[in-house]
Amino acid sequence: MLQMILLSSCLLLSSHGWAQQPPAPEAARTALFEATATAVRPGESVGLRWDCAVSGKVRLDPGGLVMEAKGQVTVKPAATTTYSLSEAKAGGALLARLEVRIEPYAPYGEPAKVCAFEASTHAVLPGEPVKLSWTCTGTAKVKLEPGGLELDGQSDITVTPLETTRYTITASNFSGGASRTVEVQVLKSPVGQPARVCAFTAEHSAIRPGDPVELHWECVGDSKVRLEPGGLELDGKDHITVQPTETTVYTLSAANILGGSSRSLEIRVIPGLPEKMAVTRTVPEALKPIPESLPVQAEHPPRTAEAVKPRLVLDRPEAPISSAITDTKITAFREANLPLAIALSESQRAAIPPERWTVRLVVSGSLEGLKVLAKHGGKEAEDLMVLPFVRRDGIRWWQACYGAFPSKAAALKAYAKLPDALRKALSTPLPLHIGKLPGDLPKV
Repeated sequence: MLQMILLSSCLLLSSHGWAQQPPAPEAARTALFEATATAVRPGESVGLRWDCAVSGKVRLDPGGLVMEAKGQVTVKPAATTTYSLSEAKAGGALLARLEVRIEPYAPYGEPAKVCAFEASTHAVLPGEPVKLSWTCTGTAKVKLEPGGLELDGQSDITVTPLETTRYTITASNFSGGASRTVEVQVLKSPVGQPARVCAFTAEHSAIRPGDPVELHWECVGDSKVRLEPGGLELDGKDHITVQPTETTVYTLSAANILGGSSRSLEIRVIPGLPEKMAVTRTVPEALKPIPESLPVQAEHPPRTAEAVKPRLVLDRPEAPISSAITDTKITAFREANLPLAIALSESQRAAIPPERWTVRLVVSGSLEGLKVLAKHGGKEAEDLMVLPFVRRDGIRWWQACYGAFPSKAAALKAYAKLPDALRKALSTPLPLHIGKLPGDLPKV
């Protein structure tokens, strides 16, 4: 129990995890000052918390920090230190004092524990989303494998595995740790039971906060159909409108006495998404075929592929996206807002013919890489697309692609004209067809 030296004006309140003395007399209960521990090992942190009944601010020493009358901070003393609170004014009265000792052999706290680790579903088709959720106790470092991701003690992540994967969450601190594992089975094809989900789709995969979206599904077999989250019992062929306030994985399950199956989809809720994401798909005039019914005059020879080739722009990508959406996308790069950057880039990609060529510049898992695109991209940043890159274990990274071009040669020629700083910051360029990129989710 923490030994604390308090003036007669200090009040001690009971709180789990905070060391304190017995309460002062009723008349003196005007302030609180306590710490998470009074004896710690070298290099360990200590939490200080206070609540003082004074009209102004207070000063925390050592350091002379002026703070609100109620608050808390984390400190890491290098040696045994006495901390004091006083009124933040000339000649202000001392309110409370406590000591934190540095002891090389002080006991560690409670070992970290994984209290819960769950998957939204345990069987999916390749590329369908699964939400992993966990809760850990103790001041812990939390790691998810495969992937080695450092995560919060109470959080969730969405994965899209392409093969059966065992996910392990591990929590640890100085006193020890624990781990839990869940397995998500990836099916080769839809389950062939009498009851199965044949289709489960949404009209939009990315929406603004508060926007409604329709979910549609079709199931076969005399079955009970259930939608999660919500636990709604539904018909085998129907639709429903949902209005998620945050990114949500919806799972539709169909089951009868012979078995069942389920399908999942993810609706991404993205603040800052423009109201209208629709992009008009246009075909350059030079690429449009001439109707056979039109007569060809002698002075105008037939428009063959060779004839129109000089009219193709080879050093600039096609950019079927409005300037407002472009500005929003570049802002998303600067702010490392990956969900918004992906949503806008996917809209841009959807308006490009799949046979066009693009140049993949980088595959990354770091959000800071988005800032590099905005910083060094210059004017060409408007033609960059940040698209999902899903690893085999379901962990999501992203890939940056530049523009859309009529040929591989045109794509490489345009890449050579990118700013030197951008090309130096990225990996070796890889020309690819825009319709099929490595790391794309499989089409179910």
